Amino acid sequence: MNWKTIFNPFEKFDDKLLLGIGLCGAALAILTGYWTGTCFSSIYKISNLEKVTLQAVAIPTLISFASAIIILFILGRILNSKTRFIDIVNTVLISQLLLVVLQATDKISFIKKAQDRMITHKDHPTEVLPIWDVAVMISMASLTLIILIYSITIYYNGFKTATNIKKWQHIVLFAAISLIMTLVCQILTSKYF
Repeated sequence: MNWKTIFNPFEKFDDKLLLGIGLCGAALAILTGYWTGTCFSSIYKISNLEKVTLQAVAIPTLISFASAIIILFILGRILNSKTRFIDIVNTVLISQLLLVVLQATDKISFIKKAQDRMITHKDHPTEVLPIWDVAVMISMASLTLIILIYSITIYYNGFKTATNIKKWQHIVLFAAISLIMTLVCQILTSKYF
């Protein structure tokens, strides 16, 4: 396995294997969301739920994944008529897989306690700065940034592989549509949390 495979698994692995992993990842996102009281309100947006039920987690998560798949498939077919549905499904599901790690961070007690102490320190800035808590928060921010960058790279590379886009105009259109889709999906799923 080389760097190219890590950042673009769509060229190396069988599409049915990726689909199986992606579907397992979507199920894991729902189960993790039920455990943590969160859901995907759009791709790249995890929201807290007021009332946690399996349905309250599953519906917005599935809506966000399905809307991303449908919109990207339409865009892909516009850009390249040979774009396959399974490739777009894999792109969305595999790119969201690592975000499940971010869902689970609220349940890690020392991270939650560090967050709480940092909020308390913000309210009372004259107290001594909790260095351990700052280190934990910087580490979490770094991990989050790394996961997001990797996930967006997988998302872009998956779409690029599925559609064979090369022109910069197509790449800009893909980025704009993805951003608009993310915002619209958050509005559509907002009634669930």
